[in-house]
Amino acid sequence: MSRLHAVRLSTDGDAHNGIPPVIAAASVGNAAGLVTSQSKRMRLLGLRFEDIPRLSSLFAQTRMHPLLMESPTRFIDVAAIVACVHRLYASSPGLGVWRAEALDGAFIGLFSLLPVDGSDEVEIHVRLAPEAWGRWYAIEGTYLLCRQAFDVLGLPRLFGYCHPTHLRVRRIMSRFGFRDLGVCEHRHQLAHRYELDASKWRERS
Repeated sequence: MSRLHAVRLSTDGDAHNGIPPVIAAASVGNAAGLVTSQSKRMRLLGLRFEDIPRLSSLFAQTRMHPLLMESPTRFIDVAAIVACVHRLYASSPGLGVWRAEALDGAFIGLFSLLPVDGSDEVEIHVRLAPEAWGRWYAIEGTYLLCRQAFDVLGLPRLFGYCHPTHLRVRRIMSRFGFRDLGVCEHRHQLAHRYELDASKWRERS
């Protein structure tokens, strides 16, 4: 595979090693189009190839914002991302990228739990469509991801990275109890690194 904005894979398309064993043993519905998690206002569903036009539009809308990931918009590049995510669903159940939609079907954005290249860490990531901003969907979706990471997969900790100037994301991290570990290099850019322990999550929940 070539470079993908969301999932770090090797050139033969296999997920990198180092994923906590509990993930491989977890039984979580990740098939394309199936609901993975749901709250009172939104649900997370597995990506489908039918979602490619919607994803291309999302990447085009958000590519000018301070993000750490690439934003491809060509059909073939976005299709490669979806295929890559499907392989991650199969190799590491419980990890992946999911499209978020309101209960009436309105598209909200993407939420993900992804392996961090070259480590045993798992990273949380959120990208909302501009029309979904300011409606607390980022808070609600982050809660669903944390619940999956800690209560379903049993991860000991979860990491988050954000662009130093992306204050909105940094406020969300603080709200959930993520500890700011300072600035580091991530995806060849400077980023703030955050960590949330499972014990802290359960205490705050």
